[in-house]
Amino acid sequence: MLKSRTKWKLNDRIVDEEKVIGLSKALSLSPLFIELCLQRGLDSKEKISSFMQPDETWIHDPYLMYDMETAVSRITEAVEQGEQITIYGDYDAGAIRS
Repeated sequence: MLKSRTKWKLNDRIVDEEKVIGLSKALSLSPLFIELCLQRGLDSKEKISSFMQPDETWIHDPYLMYDMETAVSRITEAVEQGEQITIYGDYDAGAIRS
């Protein structure tokens, strides 16, 4: 098991402890997780449940990214021609912002 180098930092914002405990019991989730949800505006059982089980409406159209059609076309060509494909990325490759 890898040890996380991340230290979770809670906001100084005060949350309603009764709400934390109630949602924690209702959803069978840890109070710490519920507190993080509340601090991020997920303040109901429905909102937290939706966050925990997202649906396809959460997924953005990848073709909105710059030059995606060109990239798909080139990758398709490489596959059809039997070319090798090398993928480069960095630690934060998954954090693409629009």
